[in-house]
Amino acid sequence: MNVVNTDNSAIHARLRRWAKGLMQSVPTQKDAIVVASFGRAGSTLVYDALVDAMAKAHFGTRADIAIRATRDEAFDRPPTSFRRGVVYKTHDYPNILEGSGNVRAIFLFGSALDAALSAYAQKELRGEEWIKSHFDHLRRPYRHDALLSEDVLGFRDQCIAWMAFEKAPVLCLRYEGLWNSAEKISEFCGVSVELPERRPRAPKEIAPDVLEAAKAVYDPLDRDLEKLPDCFIANKRYASQLRGSSLSEI
Repeated sequence: MNVVNTDNSAIHARLRRWAKGLMQSVPTQKDAIVVASFGRAGSTLVYDALVDAMAKAHFGTRADIAIRATRDEAFDRPPTSFRRGVVYKTHDYPNILEGSGNVRAIFLFGSALDAALSAYAQKELRGEEWIKSHFDHLRRPYRHDALLSEDVLGFRDQCIAWMAFEKAPVLCLRYEGLWNSAEKISEFCGVSVELPERRPRAPKEIAPDVLEAAKAVYDPLDRDLEKLPDCFIANKRYASQLRGSSLSEI
């Protein structure tokens, strides 16, 4: 009985992949959209809103089958090409866009301190395997214990790389300014995006001495990020403001 159930599950999974691929091949003039961030910066919120909008624009419906066909990822193994009308989520670097036509990206950034505190808390909330995957997705060796004493997830490097990338259109968005940028997101992506109601982020319970150590690491980056606009097209002049010792040139 277990063998039969396992076989049936495998068959159903193959059928779902086949159906998804078939729907993704339906022609559309909409570009592929890649939603990227350094993690814990609102990318899931924007990704979900864009999937919803793209499914409606591409298939004329927000039915589950259309949503599933519109959602995809570029975490572990980036696709060799991005399909038009599909929305991808990633924490990778922008070089995954090189050589791909008909693709544009959104890069989410926010408080590096908040992102680090949030990532630090995920080990207890979601388990060690999740946080290990998070480090992998950001192309960083696993060093959870150093997360609040060093920029081990490479937040500054991520921002510099995405904000300097000009080989494909990249819209850079600050999380805190998202709700003033919905119209610009819609214009950039060519779909009508509706963001959910803003909710306050849950406070993090961090020991005062640990928090002070984290601030010493991430406050300098946050001060640099605060000098940037809430919404802008990637351009080397913005990235140059963030250039740190870990990257000698852009």
